[in-house]
Amino acid sequence: MRAKLAIGAEGVIVVPPREAEALAMAPGADVEIVSARGAFGLIRRAGPPQSYFAGSLAALSVPEAIQVVHTSLKSGVLLLAFGSDSGRGVRVDRPEQLRRRSIYFREGQVVFASSSDRAERLGPILLRHGIIGSEELDRAAHLVKSGRPLGQVLVDQGILDSGQLYEGLTLQVREILLGACLETEGEFAFLEGPHDEANAVKLSERTRDLLLEGLRRVEEADELARQVGGRGGLLRRAGEPDRALGDAEAAFLEAVDGIRTAAECASASGLGLLEGLRAAVALVAAGALEAPGGATATPDYEEEVFSTTVSPRDDAGPAPARPFETYRRIFRRVYEAVLAVQPEARRRLNSFFDRLTPKQQPVFEGVWLDESGDMDVAQILVNVNAGGAYKGAAARARALEALEDLLAFMLFEAKNCLPRSDAEALLREVGLIQMGKA
Repeated sequence: MRAKLAIGAEGVIVVPPREAEALAMAPGADVEIVSARGAFGLIRRAGPPQSYFAGSLAALSVPEAIQVVHTSLKSGVLLLAFGSDSGRGVRVDRPEQLRRRSIYFREGQVVFASSSDRAERLGPILLRHGIIGSEELDRAAHLVKSGRPLGQVLVDQGILDSGQLYEGLTLQVREILLGACLETEGEFAFLEGPHDEANAVKLSERTRDLLLEGLRRVEEADELARQVGGRGGLLRRAGEPDRALGDAEAAFLEAVDGIRTAAECASASGLGLLEGLRAAVALVAAGALEAPGGATATPDYEEEVFSTTVSPRDDAGPAPARPFETYRRIFRRVYEAVLAVQPEARRRLNSFFDRLTPKQQPVFEGVWLDESGDMDVAQILVNVNAGGAYKGAAARARALEALEDLLAFMLFEAKNCLPRSDAEALLREVGLIQMGKA
């Protein structure tokens, strides 16, 4: 939520009704405020202590935040708020401009998600996947009211059976998660703890596989956006297309008004960002749209990864809270813990590299723990890129997956070497490092 704050009686903060309902707050309810110089956050209503971590997507991307929850086997909800894609920012007195998504986890696995984005509502999802037709959707939409959502209407009217509705909800959760991965500006907060699982679903893909698909979509969306002047590019109609348009292209073209950005047209058309950008590129090629001049290529992704996620191999200062450097810190900490009770710690932990599968061998080529427990994590990304099968965001995701495999082995070895209480303390410390709290 973004809103204006007024200075009033000490200890009083006014929360908009919709946000108060989401927090289950009654008038006069006590809440916890976490403050620092120049900033504060409204965390929760009064009640049992609840663990959380929060931040800006400039520091931790959506896939990275999901990865933290997944690898630490957390249960709770990841709350996401995204601003305008136009680069003009969201006015603080217009919080309705924010787009919101909530992703729910049970022991690190995604079980439900919700979104304020029109393209990710149940109706458009069912329509895009061919589960229902537009006439059926229009007929059911007129019967939707408070306490009787679209899914229930579709089943009651015999348009869908319960199995088809469950399939549609599963597709919706998947698309919300993958759509969130495309967002680059905004804030997030993960609140750990139980939640209502009345609408929980079982996705056919593992969360790790969904993250890989999400990063592949990021790479594709960045390339498509480059071809139309960026997500914030102002597209203009150019004339009649040189061919018949598909449904997605026609919907996107209708949303183009010379004022909306490419990303805003994608949302207004009900297509979502990736499908909208695909349609935009096709429309430019067909002569129906004109992209703004002076489009610039996106920054080299591999250069960005190395400059922002992998620091030089030294011990000066705290490590940046980025995924590659985070793994490097964790490996050193696990090594130190094992070395304290096992003189052969380095040999035992490096034995992982003696039993690599043919698929793993080229990824870990030239990588090992040195005498101080340090590791050249950057080499893993170099190796993945050199293999040629993965590039850009997909290569980064594959490298992180390899690091997660190594971490699983190292924690297994630590539990075998350490007393139970010490092993449990180490696991808790690793979880704090992953969440940026240590």
